[in-house]
Amino acid sequence: MKLLHLLVPLVWASAPLATQASAPPRDLHGLQVPLSGAFDNGIGASASQERTIYQTLKSQKRFSRLVKAIELNDDVVARLDDHDADITFFAVPNSGLPSERPDVDEDYAYGPTNLNGYDLGRLIVNAEDLNKAPCSFENDKRKQSLARIVRRILEYNIIPEKLVAHDLTKNSTYATNLTLSDGSLDYKPLRISVQSDNIPPRLRLNKVVDIVRRDVMATNGVIHFVNLPVLPPPSIFQEAFLVPLIFSYATTAVQRVDLTGALDRWYTKDAGEGKGNFMGAAATTAFVPTSAAFQILPKKLQLYLFSPFGEKALKKILQYHIVPNTVFHSDYFHEQNVKQKAAPPQMTFDFTEPMFEQLAMVPYDVVDDSDAGAELFRPRLPRPVYSYNATLPTLLKGKEIYVEVARYKTKSSIPGPSYHFTKFYVNGKLVVTYDIPARNGALHVIDTLLDPRAGEGQAASENSWDDWEEWLPQWALEA
Repeated sequence: MKLLHLLVPLVWASAPLATQASAPPRDLHGLQVPLSGAFDNGIGASASQERTIYQTLKSQKRFSRLVKAIELNDDVVARLDDHDADITFFAVPNSGLPSERPDVDEDYAYGPTNLNGYDLGRLIVNAEDLNKAPCSFENDKRKQSLARIVRRILEYNIIPEKLVAHDLTKNSTYATNLTLSDGSLDYKPLRISVQSDNIPPRLRLNKVVDIVRRDVMATNGVIHFVNLPVLPPPSIFQEAFLVPLIFSYATTAVQRVDLTGALDRWYTKDAGEGKGNFMGAAATTAFVPTSAAFQILPKKLQLYLFSPFGEKALKKILQYHIVPNTVFHSDYFHEQNVKQKAAPPQMTFDFTEPMFEQLAMVPYDVVDDSDAGAELFRPRLPRPVYSYNATLPTLLKGKEIYVEVARYKTKSSIPGPSYHFTKFYVNGKLVVTYDIPARNGALHVIDTLLDPRAGEGQAASENSWDDWEEWLPQWALEA
């Protein structure tokens, strides 16, 4: 499947996800807000609470293939069988692990570096075949490489804290048990995202993997059954590149102006027998515009930006959409420690007042209904449970973007429990899909090209690009 199942939801990136679950920014200045979720802890609860996670899975035939993968690594077995642990594990049954054999002989020489290119079901098949093959140095080497790949995938399916479904809805992203040794995410654990829908009630991981049974309790944590394995994500650039229907303009533009290295993370093999090294951005955040964002620009401007005359302008505009050396999710923030000749611009956070005046929340709209002869009060968004503003320095020297995140708790229009959702704005524009985890950072999808002239507290108008001929060519030539 080559990780495509992780990227399918980006096809709907141009539609706002109003009910996407998020959480208080636990890593932002220590802010912590107690929240309640929309799911009952008892849903799908298992009576086998005297067994560990490993013992629970091993006792059920429908997880026989997953157990084979787990048993390829003694460390993974020990982790899932540790009575003193307190973890969450996403378990995929046999139905979610295809058993067909690959058409070609796969190479695992660089296993842990290319996690997004493998399918767990096929890895298990190859492991079975290698166990049946005659012993040889080459086969032993392949077994070791394959086991390392499987271990990384399984570690990504472990959250090092016990989270029942109710607790999963509290945050938009969580740190997993997988940390890559190549420096990706500045040696911080790769993150997994959680989305909750109220109608119908549903929990998803990384936008597409469904939790089909929740809260199977074990002595050392909780198991959630999923319909597909949750695979570690690729880099920001690769995620966008694999969905050309949505991001063909953006990825073409990035390659045209040689900014791939600011968004990608790739392995380069050294000449000879050397192991090679990783290149590109280790930790970055990108607000990636959809192709529709480019298509709504004036036609003449589109032609200019993608012509040799407009390359400088295009590069500066794209740089304004990238926050370097930083992983920024709506509920998580980490700034990479990099050596620079001059002190880098500092990020600022404000947890008090909304930044954009037009986004300030009031509980009601007053509507004049002349037929009724009286004013009616129409409910609007409730006051946020919490909100914060952030000023983020971009790759474009001297320019910053302005972010506002607000978390809400509200009741559905039909009988049922309260649910939470997040509104995420950049320069006053709604981020339509946010908190997409990547190997090297965070990807947020926007449907409008950000205007670098926008200032703090000032959102660019809908027609901000109409006068581009008056300022853009000259601005592109400025240092």
